[in-house]
Amino acid sequence: MKSPIRFAMATGLMLLSSGAHAICAAGTGGTAYCGAEVIQLLYVSQTGVVYVQPTSSLNPAPANFPCTPVGGSYFVLQPTAAAFKQIYSLLLSARISGAPITMVSDPTQSACTISYVTM
Repeated sequence: MKSPIRFAMATGLMLLSSGAHAICAAGTGGTAYCGAEVIQLLYVSQTGVVYVQPTSSLNPAPANFPCTPVGGSYFVLQPTAAAFKQIYSLLLSARISGAPITMVSDPTQSACTISYVTM
């Protein structure tokens, strides 16, 4: 039993220390994306809004970035999002494991609001 646990811990440490991340840029159809990114910071406000800071800097935002990073550094997940629980679960799993994810913004929002994520 110790061997699988050690393997999982070593894998997690390698992912965290590898700095595995890409860039944040303008996507197609008016979207913005960051990925594949390791989540640098994840927090939930009292109103239930989830703030996600990728490892790539969003301050200043990349050229032609179609949305405004919240607070200059964050993508947000609104508690009213249709798949809030599923997306938050994936974000939390990625943060805990150090696995890279890709966040894609909602093109109808001016602030960088998460539409979906992939892992």
